[in-house]
Amino acid sequence: MNNIYLVGMMGSGKSSSGRELARLLSFSFVDLDERVEERLGMSINEIFKTYGEPYFRKVESEVLSEVARDSDQVVASGGGIVLNPCNNETMRKTGRAIYLKTMLDALWERVKHKRDRPLLQTPNPKQVLADLLRIRGPLYEETSSGQFVTNGKSPEAVALEIYRTCFKQS
Repeated sequence: MNNIYLVGMMGSGKSSSGRELARLLSFSFVDLDERVEERLGMSINEIFKTYGEPYFRKVESEVLSEVARDSDQVVASGGGIVLNPCNNETMRKTGRAIYLKTMLDALWERVKHKRDRPLLQTPNPKQVLADLLRIRGPLYEETSSGQFVTNGKSPEAVALEIYRTCFKQS
């Protein structure tokens, strides 16, 4: 299979850069979070509130397995996709993962006013974000075949950098 899986923290630009990268590659674009919401007929916040994170992760893995059956897609994963080793194996077998690496302060600037991030609905969301980055960062690195820093870059610039580095034939 020939899929590109964008992995990284919430706010790293997986969806926005992914749409642009898909356009550059003439691939389809898939947002896993949107697919999970469509499947369950509710928002990610509602899913977390009603069923909890473990249920969300289970459905997310099922949706990834279904999406991975097709090819020529840029797939924006959820930030926690790498927590399940089976997901990482699915991505490796059906394409390549690219890590959109973003430093904590840039992530915080991008997500601090968003209300659709259930893991940040806490008294100290920046600390939670830092903790998630500390835990997930090594998993993103381990899962991916390449990293691209997104700090201070537009989604279009990130997508173009990935395209030129990984896909453009010279």
